[in-house]
Amino acid sequence: MDSKSSNPAFSQKAISRFSVNEVDSKMTVGGSVAKTAYSLVLLVTAAFYGWSLLPRLGDTVSLWWIGGIALAAMVTGFVAVFRSNIFTVTGYAILEGVLIGLISRQFEAAYDGIVLQAVLLTFSTTIGMLALFSSGLVTVTKKLRSVILIATVGVLLYLVFELLVVLFNPGFATVLSTGPLGIAIAAVITLIAALNLLLDFDFISRGVKDGFPKKAEWYAAFGLLVTLVWLYLSILRLLAASRR
Repeated sequence: MDSKSSNPAFSQKAISRFSVNEVDSKMTVGGSVAKTAYSLVLLVTAAFYGWSLLPRLGDTVSLWWIGGIALAAMVTGFVAVFRSNIFTVTGYAILEGVLIGLISRQFEAAYDGIVLQAVLLTFSTTIGMLALFSSGLVTVTKKLRSVILIATVGVLLYLVFELLVVLFNPGFATVLSTGPLGIAIAAVITLIAALNLLLDFDFISRGVKDGFPKKAEWYAAFGLLVTLVWLYLSILRLLAASRR
């Protein structure tokens, strides 16, 4: 099986532990969907909680709050890459949900109605990519995986660069997030996030075909959750850039 993927959760090293065992229960599409749905319900519930926290914390949330939660989510996510189960995926979904709730509330305060637009666009984009994959109009080939991998690494490097710019030159960060340049950057990041959905769907399809064990369903759910969070935040950024 060629299991290379640009999603960090679906790296070759991470999925190599899923050896086929005749005794194990096998991975199924239904099981993967159910675990993904469970994770999303947790994430949305936690997001509502994070949303409700903002009035108690003040008009804006300290970067220490956001940074602390983001760090905790990152650590939990890193553990989930190598040990995906109900506990690690649950922890990641809750932490990421609270973080999204805090961020979304601040975007909504600045741009009325932007969160609903981002949610609807994330949902429609996901359905669209699933339709393209299921219909066979888009086939996930080795070449496509390589292209998405290179693009994703490029985005990660750019985000690190942008973070450094924000820390040392906050004024220049505005140039990167507003106007035609900001819209173009946000659109490219959103496109790459959407393409990662194809790799997530392909992992589930190949996992079922190759008889991955049942525990791989938690891994698939975690990978999809990572991509959906990235896609939502990218769309939120794109909408904000266009409104500015």
